[in-house]
Amino acid sequence: MRRVLAWTAGTLLAVGLLALGVFLYVMPPFFITPPETFVQSMAEAAPPVDAASAPAERALAERGRYLVMTSGCSGCHAANGDRGPDLTKYLAGGSLKFQTAHGTFVTRNLTSDRETGLARRTDDEVKRVLRSGVFPDGRVTSYTIMPWGAFSNWTEEDRHAVVVYLRQLPPVRQAIPNPTVGNAVTISGALEQVYGLRDYSVTHP
Repeated sequence: MRRVLAWTAGTLLAVGLLALGVFLYVMPPFFITPPETFVQSMAEAAPPVDAASAPAERALAERGRYLVMTSGCSGCHAANGDRGPDLTKYLAGGSLKFQTAHGTFVTRNLTSDRETGLARRTDDEVKRVLRSGVFPDGRVTSYTIMPWGAFSNWTEEDRHAVVVYLRQLPPVRQAIPNPTVGNAVTISGALEQVYGLRDYSVTHP
């Protein structure tokens, strides 16, 4: 009986070690791969600044592209695809919905589309949002939704560079629902709830 139990335990141990070895072989090498590798696809999705012909404008756009990429703008302002973010619609918005005690908000379209994107806004209006979180209608957004506090320390040149880059993004016509006012919290004590990778935008052909 003891021999059977010992044999069974040895077999289970061997199978467990084999399974662990297979798992370690097929899993991504987290500890030997640079962190940048895991976000490479998202970083490379940022369109280049090919449209800028003047050297000064190109330099500003490159700076803006760098700030947009390193500030995590695509993490919230992504567009939805069938299997996650649609990287071909860079910063078209609609992938995240925030619910707070003040209302419900969906991430905006930051592309250069004239009807649904930032082309409707002036440079100063966009910079004011980055500087102080104040939207064109005078509403101040919470920093838990739009982390403008992290951008308020940018220089004016940095904010201008970001605007220059955003103006060069390919336009994506994707209307985003306006914020709705009211207590939308569904979990007691929650400041916000985030629902990712669902299409809360209204896409127009």
